[in-house]
Amino acid sequence: MNDFSQRWTTRLHQGFPLLKAMQVQLLGDQSDWQLTAPYGPNQNDHHSAFGGSISTLATIAGWLWVSELAGPDIEVVIQTGSTHFLIPLQSDLIAKVCPPDASQTARFLQMLQRKGRARMALEITVGDATGKIAARFNAQYVAG
Repeated sequence: MNDFSQRWTTRLHQGFPLLKAMQVQLLGDQSDWQLTAPYGPNQNDHHSAFGGSISTLATIAGWLWVSELAGPDIEVVIQTGSTHFLIPLQSDLIAKVCPPDASQTARFLQMLQRKGRARMALEITVGDATGKIAARFNAQYVAG
């Protein structure tokens, strides 16, 4: 595990006890990362991934992405979020942020610098190691 993934995994486990119980890990580096959670502690009584775990993993992936973009001294919270479940997932969970286009990112950073507050809309997918997408999460985060 590199410094980036170790730093974030530790912060997530210390700051969010639920994520420690879910055994969430950040894999990758600053330029290309994903959040993972093993299937075992995140399954439901139907032997598929628990919807709450899927939504939580997606929520945190988006929060982490905006937090990295905004910088260490900026607070980030989720404003709205909606999960659309596509298929059951019966393997380890992998959350990936679909990066917005460069103009949206630039507007966010300009607004944050100018007003001290900005919003970012993101889509996060949760799927498995084969690339199958089990859920799409659309959310808006506020930084300030």
